[in-house]
Amino acid sequence: MFKSPVICSAIKAFQAFLFVSAVFFIAGKAAYAFEISELRFGQHPDKTRLVIEMTAERDFRAFMLSNPYRMVVDMPEFQWRAPRPDDLVKYNMTGIRQGNLKPGISRIVLDMNAPIEIMNAFTLPRNANNPPRLVVDYKRVNVSAFQRARANVFGELDVENVRFVRAAPSVPAPVQKPADLSPSPKVEKPLIIIDPGHGGVDPGAIGANGVHEKRVALALALELKKQLEASGDYRVKMTRETDVFIKLGDRVRFARRHGGDLFVSIHADSLRDSSVTGASVYTLSEKASDEQTARLAARENRADMIAGIDIEVEDEAVMDILIDLARRNTQNQSKYFANTLVDTFDGSGIKLLRRPHRFANFAVLKAPEIPSVLVEAGFMSNKREANKLNTASHRQKIARALRKSIDSYFDTVLDRHSG
Repeated sequence: MFKSPVICSAIKAFQAFLFVSAVFFIAGKAAYAFEISELRFGQHPDKTRLVIEMTAERDFRAFMLSNPYRMVVDMPEFQWRAPRPDDLVKYNMTGIRQGNLKPGISRIVLDMNAPIEIMNAFTLPRNANNPPRLVVDYKRVNVSAFQRARANVFGELDVENVRFVRAAPSVPAPVQKPADLSPSPKVEKPLIIIDPGHGGVDPGAIGANGVHEKRVALALALELKKQLEASGDYRVKMTRETDVFIKLGDRVRFARRHGGDLFVSIHADSLRDSSVTGASVYTLSEKASDEQTARLAARENRADMIAGIDIEVEDEAVMDILIDLARRNTQNQSKYFANTLVDTFDGSGIKLLRRPHRFANFAVLKAPEIPSVLVEAGFMSNKREANKLNTASHRQKIARALRKSIDSYFDTVLDRHSG
């Protein structure tokens, strides 16, 4: 039977509509196919058993944290449908929280009222009577036993290689609140924490021209803040906006308290060799990339001693936090931004130090969930470079390159220009 071109077009359009609708329906179902449906506990003479019922068998990662004591279970991103279990205290527990750790990964946090040791953790497949389950056996132990067992990680989930978009600063609201299942709120503009180095009683390096590093760092930080805010793409906070002394640990706590998405500490280096010039960028590592960088980190980390506070006291606590959290992912993001910054500086005509991306154990870079870099804008020990750093035009040039680096970084990690 003859079909007119109009009818044929209408049929094809309808078929296309059905196909697209089916694709979106299937995709939508797939996106929410994995759910956590129930948590239940069983008390045994030698252990407590946690059973997490799921709609599909999935990889997991389970481990313990301290200060306060917590059990953590990471899994591929899920929809939470589990009601709150009763009598949590009976299982050495005070609360249960859940939320997205990062895109593609969800986290369950079980707040404990005492140190515990995970004895075993494994998945069970679906059978005639039960859905797939994750089983975690644990027992209460003393502090010494907890310290011995805390490094144990159970499961094979590869959390680090999930594509990064934007790390959540903390685990969201408790599961008992209906808001946990509501749509995610509108994402705010990224928050950039700018940290002008030194300040107050700590002048930093004193330039060959007599200018203090603390003043150059603050002036450059204020210029960067001005350019970032003028772009309309960011929120900006500074650890200091005046000539005041701030402990290194307080700078880190400031960034974490405000939920920063990127931490940029600004400095200007100094060496005995006054001929050395060029900018550089540093990321965190327990082992320094070279002796010069190790000395720089030691010098920067001693800043707190000026006010009579030994950074080593805080350092141990911060390192404990770093061990507790998935610091490797944050450090990878920091390195990615540092490499982006080096490329942008080079393309902007800013002279770079040989091997411009270096790493060391800088105390100020230890916010465990915030990508962080320390930028040395140049050398105060070189009179010509110190004079340039003391001019508004050169600081504007550096700030433009920093802003372009930040733009490039967030264009990638937030996929801002994907169409």
